[in-house]
Amino acid sequence: MTAARSTPAPDSQEAQAFGMVLGQVVVRLRTQRGWTQSQLADKLGVSQSAVSKIEAGKRPDAFLYGQLARVFDMDVQQLNEQVTESMRRAREAVAAVTHKKSSGGWGELLALAGFIGIIAFVVAAVVGDDEAPKPPSRPGK
Repeated sequence: MTAARSTPAPDSQEAQAFGMVLGQVVVRLRTQRGWTQSQLADKLGVSQSAVSKIEAGKRPDAFLYGQLARVFDMDVQQLNEQVTESMRRAREAVAAVTHKKSSGGWGELLALAGFIGIIAFVVAAVVGDDEAPKPPSRPGK
């Protein structure tokens, strides 16, 4: 018996978009905590290379996905909600920029050169900067 999937099938274009958005969410959550990729890797029990691949858009397996949620003090549903909300906003942003309906396929969205920039923008809006570490103040300034 297999569990129902909460994320898209691995070979779909939507899955590719999901991986890209998840990667940006992970980058945002990691940097908000002031962690390096190596520090996150240590917390997950994986290599820095594995974290780099996730941040670049490679989807982690279900166990690692759950571990990501845990190290960011979330449950899987909360992490999923951040990713799916970012995907929804990315689709809307692309629709606004291209003046096309947001119901277009993910393949079309992935083909847009600026899609990564849009993803980073909407992830910042969804995840927010509330927990972002502040840069140290410079003496004498």
